[in-house]
Amino acid sequence: MTMDEVREYERATQEATNRKIGPFPPSISITETPLASVARNGPSSAPSTPLSTEPPEYLSVPKDRPRKKSAPETLTLPDPNRRDSGFRLASIFSWGSTPSPQPE
Repeated sequence: MTMDEVREYERATQEATNRKIGPFPPSISITETPLASVARNGPSSAPSTPLSTEPPEYLSVPKDRPRKKSAPETLTLPDPNRRDSGFRLASIFSWGSTPSPQPE
């Protein structure tokens, strides 16, 4: 079907519908609003300009809440020279070979 055939079909269908049920007035009425009041107040959906640069109370961080610490103040790493430290470079990096015995 071409676009012209579609348009003709829709037009014929609309005419048949209008003859059968009659035309309905639009349910939405459009009235002219004086331009002066729209320009002065702005549309109701327009955002308002903040009067202050400070964030509103509901967006500010609570003052009595302590800061969260994501890490300890000092970080302790295992000592590679100590046997009981659990830090074994030889066993980590010896791919496919048996670990070498540790000196006592």
